[in-house]
Amino acid sequence: MTRTRLSPNSAVFFTALAFLLSGTALPAQDVPQSAPEVVYERKMPGMTMPKPVYQPNPEYAERPRRKKIQGVVLLSLIVTPEGTVRDPQVTRSLDKDLDKKALECVGKWKFDPATKDGQPVAYRVVVEINFRLY
Repeated sequence: MTRTRLSPNSAVFFTALAFLLSGTALPAQDVPQSAPEVVYERKMPGMTMPKPVYQPNPEYAERPRRKKIQGVVLLSLIVTPEGTVRDPQVTRSLDKDLDKKALECVGKWKFDPATKDGQPVAYRVVVEINFRLY
């Protein structure tokens, strides 16, 4: 019977593999958890509403233009305390391509954020994106 000698690299590999398979884990550092962000959905006393400062119009997608599809896409989105848009979601669809264009469009919008007692806060708004052929 012949014995195979392990090279130093093989020994390190098998030691690391045994460690990983043993279920032993290094203790993780506790990551401080920040409080979840409050998102307001209705106006409260001492609040101002978000005000749009930059609202480019959506582009019309080619297929719906050819098919002469017109109407409204309804979106729900959060205006962050920084005045940007977060988590836009289609709440009433018109056409998959126009829904996509509406989501792309509102991602570029900028707002003066809502405030509560003078401090910027996150606020959920519902917006209509109109698609009309003239």
